[in-house]
Amino acid sequence: MTDASLRTWVHSPLARIARLVLGGNARVAMVIGGTVHLSGATRAEFLADAEWVAHERVHLRQYREQGLLPFLYRYLVESARVGYYNNKYEVEAREEARRVVLAQRTGGGPAPA
Repeated sequence: MTDASLRTWVHSPLARIARLVLGGNARVAMVIGGTVHLSGATRAEFLADAEWVAHERVHLRQYREQGLLPFLYRYLVESARVGYYNNKYEVEAREEARRVVLAQRTGGGPAPA
């Protein structure tokens, strides 16, 4: 899947709520099913940020592997248990995003998600 083929929903009401819950961060992306919901950023701004795209690609994969409702349930339980930052799904997404950025800096190109 190329970046251009990523489904996005700009000005998503769900991402707006997440943005408010997270303290009104300047920009938020969240994945629900096969769509990246954005608030505070345009599609172009999102796609221009390789680390951000890589992070959300991990969540897209997590949804594909686990299914919509099972993933949502597990994600919410994990967040309630350990918080957003320590949520294992977020940790995995951050680690993959760092690998992608490192690969680009060292000339290896983007790592597959």
